[in-house]
Amino acid sequence: MHAHHRPATVSEEEFLALPESMLKVELLDGEVIMAPSPSLLHQDILRRLVLELGLWARQQPNPVFVGQNPVDIRFGPDRILQPDAFVILGAVNLRQKGPLTRIPDLCIEVRSPNDRGYDRVTKRLLYAEAGVQEYWVVHLDGAMERWWGEGLQDAEQVGDHLTTPLLPGFTLDVRSLFPEG
Repeated sequence: MHAHHRPATVSEEEFLALPESMLKVELLDGEVIMAPSPSLLHQDILRRLVLELGLWARQQPNPVFVGQNPVDIRFGPDRILQPDAFVILGAVNLRQKGPLTRIPDLCIEVRSPNDRGYDRVTKRLLYAEAGVQEYWVVHLDGAMERWWGEGLQDAEQVGDHLTTPLLPGFTLDVRSLFPEG
């Protein structure tokens, strides 16, 4: 491949200097990746999920932070990603400027039908490399996957209820994420 065919790459500094946007914009090894605006269904499912996690988090004896897109998280040099939702088991400095540098324990993506495997494959590997302990993928058709273990290689197709050793006492009724009809 000739050098002049490569897409122009962007440094972390340049990326962070881009104008703020409500769109999901990520930096992956110098390449800026823009996601299409999420659908209403995507937003609705995400909101329900974050609400459930938040209710669980408030009952925990130790601090738990539940965040949702758009939040820039630095997963490594030139890797600034925005999980749709994430959980950090521990306290977070809410006044910190710039991207979050703490790696979430759990990352969640609500998968658009047109993402061509970016969320499912690439992001799982990036998250695994950064030390994320668990990764959930919610599909808009109602299916859900949970990935965990070394390299986030262990997977299960979640049935009606999701539980995980990572979040003791948390149970998600998967069907409740999806509006009726």
